[in-house]
Amino acid sequence: MGTIAPMTAADLEPSTGRRSIGRNFRLVWLSVLVSSTGDGMFVTAFPLLAVLLTRDPRLIAGVTIALRLPWLVMSMFTGAIADRFNRRRLMIIADVGRLVVVGVLGVAVLADAANIWMLYVCAFLLTTGDTLHVNAAQALLPAIVQQRDLLQANARFGSAQIVSAQFVGPPLGVAAFGAAASAPFLADAVSFAGSAALVASLPDVPAPERAASRVRDDLLEGIRFTWRSKAFRRIAGPLAVGNFFFFAATSLLVLYTDDHLGAGEVVYSLLFIGSAVGTVCARFMVSPLVRRFGEVNTMVIPLWLWSLPMLGMAATRSPVIAIAMYFFIGLGTGLWIATNTTVRQRITPPALLGRMNAVYRTVSWGVVPFGAAFGGFVAHEWGLLAPFVIAGVACTPLAVFGRRILAPVGEAPAWDAVPSVSPVVGTA
Repeated sequence: MGTIAPMTAADLEPSTGRRSIGRNFRLVWLSVLVSSTGDGMFVTAFPLLAVLLTRDPRLIAGVTIALRLPWLVMSMFTGAIADRFNRRRLMIIADVGRLVVVGVLGVAVLADAANIWMLYVCAFLLTTGDTLHVNAAQALLPAIVQQRDLLQANARFGSAQIVSAQFVGPPLGVAAFGAAASAPFLADAVSFAGSAALVASLPDVPAPERAASRVRDDLLEGIRFTWRSKAFRRIAGPLAVGNFFFFAATSLLVLYTDDHLGAGEVVYSLLFIGSAVGTVCARFMVSPLVRRFGEVNTMVIPLWLWSLPMLGMAATRSPVIAIAMYFFIGLGTGLWIATNTTVRQRITPPALLGRMNAVYRTVSWGVVPFGAAFGGFVAHEWGLLAPFVIAGVACTPLAVFGRRILAPVGEAPAWDAVPSVSPVVGTA
């Protein structure tokens, strides 16, 4: 994608979000909406199925480990692939592959042949496809959206992904699981087919210029670029810490709902819905916040919205308060996704976007399996609330020192303003 024009000062001003971003963006947005709705169905269906198979918190946490492990072991490879091949076609391949995996799982559940280890394998394969799809999609976005619209595009992209995965999908998953344990997985297969069809209707964006180097060299180039960026390190570091402790707690959310709140599947779904509503609110707040307070101060807000609600969840037995806490967590997530994604796209040369996204997710999401394992063992030894308390306490210093930690983000220049990165563009 070496044809992307350098950004001007006007391009860097966030748009008001009142005008259309374009048909191509809408197609990508709809594909994310459709496939993420199916994902949201198995976000609730996976733990519900796991609870039928075991009550051991360590084994239930294993579902989260399997779902997140590919971000550690596969994301770098799929990111390099996204910088070498046609990104639109890669998204279609990822959708079709996930369709097959989740369809096989649905048939196995229907035949009463599923077990906890099959859940782990399918979860790992599904997320492997997700790493390819997301790395390709976010690398494709700057090619189909004007630079000045990236903040709003990322806000809409992120909110569509989270709202469909947490607002629409989870209650559908609970309802479908109640009707038939196989239904959420078979429905997810249909959603991947719909997503692939939408992406296929996009005009064919030219693939990045093929590199003469090996994939290993491409990976090293991506790692070097991101490691040398102080802004990148200051974005990925806090998120890695936050994700470790957040998923240590929330990998046990199904047990928290049943055993601590004394509630059932409806409240379990409402927790996800509360988070999704928060993300929707963030989509409308992010541009005014960035214009008034700047990127750094806007990114500090989520750090507070992730730490304090964790303590609130540990302190309450009220389902209503727990849902409210999850609303604030979702609000922080929406603000963080839109702002940090726009910063990373702005400071990264187009030819390195796939690998930058991959490195970011390897660092920030690669810790999740370890966090989930940590949470499972902590809950087993010290009780179900211990991971929530530890998460709130551990993340509070990130919020307190957030402005100092994220200061380099506000100083980072756009990729085309850094002479040393110019030779990289068009060669990877």
